[in-house]
Amino acid sequence: MTELISRTRHAFLVEQFDTIPAIRHVLDVSFPTASKQIDLMIDAREIEETPLELVRGGRPAKRYRYRADHFHGLALYLERTYLQYRIHDVSGHLIATDLLNFDSSDHGSVLLKTLTTLLNDHPSIQTLAIGVAGAVDTTGTILFAPDYPTLDGRPLQQELTELFKRPVIVENDMNTAVRAQASDNETTVYVYLGTNGPGAGIAVSGHVVRGAHHFAGEISFIPFDEKRNVGQVLATTAPHSDDWYEALCRIILSFSVTLNPDVILFTASDVSDDGLARLTERCAKRFPLDKLPRLRQGDWETDYLDGLMQLSIQSFIEQIPLGGLAR
Repeated sequence: MTELISRTRHAFLVEQFDTIPAIRHVLDVSFPTASKQIDLMIDAREIEETPLELVRGGRPAKRYRYRADHFHGLALYLERTYLQYRIHDVSGHLIATDLLNFDSSDHGSVLLKTLTTLLNDHPSIQTLAIGVAGAVDTTGTILFAPDYPTLDGRPLQQELTELFKRPVIVENDMNTAVRAQASDNETTVYVYLGTNGPGAGIAVSGHVVRGAHHFAGEISFIPFDEKRNVGQVLATTAPHSDDWYEALCRIILSFSVTLNPDVILFTASDVSDDGLARLTERCAKRFPLDKLPRLRQGDWETDYLDGLMQLSIQSFIEQIPLGGLAR
């Protein structure tokens, strides 16, 4: 597949263009070159011409529709005792979703069994995006996941790609969630307290920040006092206690004096609106109020799946051969 085909897919699926003049403009190519990409995609049954539509001056404009319903992706994340998945088409429309509970500490086997079943049942799935709670590098190797011993240290992305013969993206949970909320002109931090200890995703100008050792956002290691870190405090104190609020303040202030983000999100199940107000008031006693990031709620599960779906669609655009994988 050529770069021009990838960019043409992006024009259809992400930028929502549907005419040759518009696509020619975004590709910055000649009309014949843009027309050739369209013809190739029609021949490969990725797009189809729609009925002519009269435009100003009475000249009909040819429009095209991407056959997104024929190409699907899978977004799936794994937690300690359950997994949740979303099957979607490459325009982002929902095909199926489910939450599956399990009673096993062998997360690797649970994941492989589930993926095998889903791919057998849905052969139109072209790409997979898998989210895990752990430090993950850019190759999809899990560098640090102590709560998932059967996944810790594994080159999971490479293993799954070779096993299932299709592109797989493996990503950290918070990097994925913040991707769904990231903006091109803002710095965004997404904090989740969760069942595996606190973690954060960081995005600057729409780009996820991983750090030199892929450890950015491991906020449980922020010091709290001489003997404890923030993760230990949150694990041993009741929600809404003084130490609990103080631990969250340490997180907010740590980001405020380093990245000074535009916004810090907390998942709604972790911190209420009243809790966010209390945190703002508490932090403002130690940091200028007008320089504090906005604190607001996020829907973590939805953002997590949305971020994974974005990765799955991006993988389809960039990696899947013209016409899609054979079924």
